[in-house]
Amino acid sequence: MQFKEQGGKVQVLLYTGFDEAKNAPIVRIVGSFDKYTYKPSPGLLDKLSIEQRDELEAECQRRRQAALALNRQHYINSLAANIRGACDSLDNNAALTPQQSDEIWDAMAELVRAMREAGYQRPARDRKHGAEAGQGSLFD
Repeated sequence: MQFKEQGGKVQVLLYTGFDEAKNAPIVRIVGSFDKYTYKPSPGLLDKLSIEQRDELEAECQRRRQAALALNRQHYINSLAANIRGACDSLDNNAALTPQQSDEIWDAMAELVRAMREAGYQRPARDRKHGAEAGQGSLFD
């Protein structure tokens, strides 16, 4: 079985033989499934053998896993920018309810825990001391 993306659908193609006259394989479309919900077209499952249904289910599961991995990576890729955007919003007096504040603090604690468990320790911060940090010297 082969699968071909066509717009918002994935076509399910079956090899049915070889055409000697055209010197080409005979492949027919037996149905499709939705690219995002994985719902098969009406009658598709009836046209497939048990082994082909298993292959179709495996393909749908592979696509679900790939989509989930892509989604998870998107969260990581956009996290720092989103946090900085939230900081800018708070610096510019954006409205924040106590419930939202609690949710943010909880989410930050979960993020710290997840990063530690994944082996990412908090980096040491470069702290400027005295006059370098904008603080005046006591011995002027």
